Amino acid sequence: MQEDPSSVFNQPEFKASLAKYEQMMQDGIRVYFEAEELTLIAEYYASIGDPTSSEEAIDYALSIHPENLDVQIFKCHSLFSRKKIQEAQQLLYSLPDQNDYEVKLLYIELALIQNDTGKAKRLFEQCYEDYPHIETSLDIAQLYMDYQMKSEAYPWLLKAYKEDPENPETIELMASFQYASENFDEAVKLFNRILDEFPYNVDAWLNLARCHIRMNQIEQAFEALDFALAIDDTNLIAWELKAHCYLEQGETEEAFKCFDYIESHTKDKGYIWNVLMYVHFDLGNFEQVLEYSKKLLEQYPMPENEFDWAEICYRRALACIYLNLADECAKAIIMGLAFNNHDYRLYLVKGELHLMYEEMEKARKNFKYAMQFSPTPKEALVGIAYAFFRTSYFDKALETYQELEQDYPAEAPFFYYFIAFCHFRLNQQEKMFKYLVRGAVYMPELLTNNKKEFPTGEDEAFFKLAFEIIRQIQQGKLDPSPYLDENK
Repeated sequence: MQEDPSSVFNQPEFKASLAKYEQMMQDGIRVYFEAEELTLIAEYYASIGDPTSSEEAIDYALSIHPENLDVQIFKCHSLFSRKKIQEAQQLLYSLPDQNDYEVKLLYIELALIQNDTGKAKRLFEQCYEDYPHIETSLDIAQLYMDYQMKSEAYPWLLKAYKEDPENPETIELMASFQYASENFDEAVKLFNRILDEFPYNVDAWLNLARCHIRMNQIEQAFEALDFALAIDDTNLIAWELKAHCYLEQGETEEAFKCFDYIESHTKDKGYIWNVLMYVHFDLGNFEQVLEYSKKLLEQYPMPENEFDWAEICYRRALACIYLNLADECAKAIIMGLAFNNHDYRLYLVKGELHLMYEEMEKARKNFKYAMQFSPTPKEALVGIAYAFFRTSYFDKALETYQELEQDYPAEAPFFYYFIAFCHFRLNQQEKMFKYLVRGAVYMPELLTNNKKEFPTGEDEAFFKLAFEIIRQIQQGKLDPSPYLDENK
């Protein structure tokens, strides 16, 4: 195998250039760099998950070397990744050497972005005819992979693999392919092959960690991340993966130490605020959801306009529902619908807000909009049922859950405990017992996982009975079969 290309970031020459560049940025004084130095610095920032710094470095390179083709090509790639297609197109058409190999790849990428797969295929084949090398096969496979076209990528990847199965770039791309195809065991073997030869390849350690996370092997993931951080303790991707590992283990305090490190060191504040908003939402920390959604919305429009702003408003509105902040919820809904008036989830929250004010007709009107704009009726029905459930309209919630049970029988076990609780609140003991048994048989774990979604206090009797039924079935003291007949 040849030298690992990523190891250049560990070379003293590069580290000196990076230190010089960062000192320049801190001092605010322009310093001369070679085009290659700045392109490599931009590539480094991109590799550690800091697109803002990467963009700054390449723009500085353009200010010094406006005619340098490599710098312009990197800028094109950057614009593509930020979905600034028109600006990228203009730069691409103006590049001085239209016959350059990398420029031709940019035209192919543009075809993929425009969903012109036929044109992309023709350009790929022509490119390989002009440059019939293993590197070309890998570039073609990589581009297809970048645009989630695994079936088109595989023949080119296999071609490169058969030509040179010991080529490190081929092995790494094959490992990425296996990961994307969810063949995690095979991906682990391939990433370990890379690391046997190149133990300082941070990307390989990170990808190995991702495999272990997907396989729920959190301890092995921690080991891989510790190796990555031993090589580069400033790698923000490693810190984020480590945070998610801690969350998987329920160690939220350690996870937030990692997130705090990222937030204090990244220039891309919006990205980490968005991550933290989602994490706090999943943990039920709704005050923090409001904090981070506010920070995000105050930044609108951010460079690249990269966020789903309606999604942020939806999360904020739902957090307000949980916190009984009706006025703030209404403001978030109005803002969200201004971003996307076809987001069915915002109509669900708006309907629930009307239910809180006992405005049933207004609620139903918004639920009708949610049904109209939802990708599938099921998604809207689940939200409607839950809105009725959360606002204690248990008769209406029950009707909706029964509709779901009838129309989507394969999904029914997800709703059994909610149906049982509706019967409990409606004093329908026999029907409640039937669904408690069904929940215990098909998805007992949901009782614990979803308990925070149920009212508390006087309803503890419901949970005591539900857990007792699970225990009796598991110990063979209760025969569940009479309660599983759908006709009863």
